[in-house]
Amino acid sequence: MIRISLHVAAVAVTAVAGALSLTGTAGASGTPARPVPTGPGALTRNPLYTTGEFESSKCAEPGRRAGDLDSYRAYLDDLFGCLDRAWREEFRQAGLRFSPPKVRYITKSVNTGCGQYVASYAAGLYCPRNKTMWILLSKEELSDPTGFDLFTVVAHEYGHYAQDRAGILAEFARQSHTLGRKRADDLNRRVELQAECFSGAFVASVWPSLGRDRHDWDEQLTWVVGDRWHGRTGNIRYWLKRGWSGGGPRVCDTFSAPASRTA
Repeated sequence: MIRISLHVAAVAVTAVAGALSLTGTAGASGTPARPVPTGPGALTRNPLYTTGEFESSKCAEPGRRAGDLDSYRAYLDDLFGCLDRAWREEFRQAGLRFSPPKVRYITKSVNTGCGQYVASYAAGLYCPRNKTMWILLSKEELSDPTGFDLFTVVAHEYGHYAQDRAGILAEFARQSHTLGRKRADDLNRRVELQAECFSGAFVASVWPSLGRDRHDWDEQLTWVVGDRWHGRTGNIRYWLKRGWSGGGPRVCDTFSAPASRTA
């Protein structure tokens, strides 16, 4: 099995987000526009927290073949379709307009629009500047067509896209410019831990259709490694399990959580 740490997959996202001026788009399809929240309330009173659980849906994993890029692209296309449907419904319930992110699959270092993607650094990242998710299909990844790491990494990065659409990343970027290092690190961890919680909630909603053993999920929790930007190992596991246990985005308000849960 490939050990792609979930916390590593997102480190480039918040590093670049803090340096960007971010904007969002309001309104849900067919309903009056609802402005994307701004200010501190975007973090603690976000409309996403008023929605229900992710709807249970089928998301069967297409087979992949070792070293076969086309089979991996097909796998990811299906996964993004599942994520698009799940998050579209959450945004509909929140009254916020939604459209899927742009996606690029890469096999080497490229310029993402938020800086150079260092292939040895991250399994995937989201660039707020061009609303694009970048997913690396490395030789290591392509060697393990049965691994579950890629699925969870993509779900985490999609969580950052949801944060962007909901105004969370914009407020994070605004505050990060004014905070000292200690408080900025805390806010960074809250952003990352929320994406972990979103990931756990989505994975749980499609789990029955994946045909996997619970061992695959437990293994992801075992491999988690904490750091200064993403939180302690125990807290990353806590938020992943909190999302998994149900409730959808409403249980993922890391910004109102005590510091002990975001350290």
